[in-house]
Amino acid sequence: MQKYIVIYLILISMLGATSVESQVGINVGMTSTKNSEGSHFNNPTIGVTLQYNNYVVMPRVDLEYVKLKDENANSFLKGSINGLYEFENNNRVVPYVLAGVGYEDVQGGQKNVFESHPFLQAGGGLSIDLPNKYKANVEGRFLQILGGNKEGNEAILTAGVSVPLGSKATHKRVVRPHPAVVHVSSPRIVYMHDNECSIKTDLPDLDRDGVENRIDQCPSTPCNFTVDDYGCPIRTTLKINFESNSAAITRDSFSKVKKFANFLLKSKGSYVKIFGHTDSLGSVKKNLDLSNRRAYAVKRALILRGISSSRLYAEGRGESMPIASNATAEGRAINRRIEAEISYPRGRRE
Repeated sequence: MQKYIVIYLILISMLGATSVESQVGINVGMTSTKNSEGSHFNNPTIGVTLQYNNYVVMPRVDLEYVKLKDENANSFLKGSINGLYEFENNNRVVPYVLAGVGYEDVQGGQKNVFESHPFLQAGGGLSIDLPNKYKANVEGRFLQILGGNKEGNEAILTAGVSVPLGSKATHKRVVRPHPAVVHVSSPRIVYMHDNECSIKTDLPDLDRDGVENRIDQCPSTPCNFTVDDYGCPIRTTLKINFESNSAAITRDSFSKVKKFANFLLKSKGSYVKIFGHTDSLGSVKKNLDLSNRRAYAVKRALILRGISSSRLYAEGRGESMPIASNATAEGRAINRRIEAEISYPRGRRE
């Protein structure tokens, strides 16, 4: 058993060292090893997981211990590597599926009756968002032994919680104490392209955000972002277009989603609130629903480009926060927008 624990700890170290965002979980449940005539969940199970969230199909490493009752063995330890896919939706409960391969090390087993073997497994579950980025989950899996004589298959039911792990920077940097979410009374607004950014200071300032290089903790912020006193983005308006009465992102806007996703992949430790807005045409209720669907459309598009869903929050605000007059077509077009607010609850990252 000890050698598998050591292997698992090595895997945690390897993944955690380069992870943009990962989470570690602990689960308890029951396992059924006799399923030919119906499942009997009478074997206590405990496990730990490490999930790496920076992909559409997220890698997850599992280590699980099962205490056997009424079997031809005492216990077994399982290690597996799985791929997990989440089905994003409009609430805090997210369904997912997973599949993977692993190895089952049997303790006290009888030769040709209950032996150690590799296995395949597949299953699904529900992930439930909790405060402070914690998650709860319930999960069911079906496991098929490979090469066994009588072991056959197993069914597993578990429930547990997971907590986020921060990324490790590739080198040390000095981070000044700073509030998690920054509110600036007169935020600096910069522009879309580097060659169009106005010069805000005579001091060295590579990204022209008005914060000199020696203070700037986010030295490559895109020009259309509002930044704080440390040069890090806190807000941007994503110029993403939608057809009238539609939540489908237009083809011309996908490049903007991709650019924003690429920025988030580099901005480790950041979290994003996506807000949808509409003009005043139509009823208040209809516009609120439409803005909500548009915000979630952008969230799903970011997830498909590798951003973890746990970094993203989406909400529609309808017509309640116009930034231009709704009396003109030009003003209404400006009000039909997506805004993103960025925060750094774990401090600045490279």
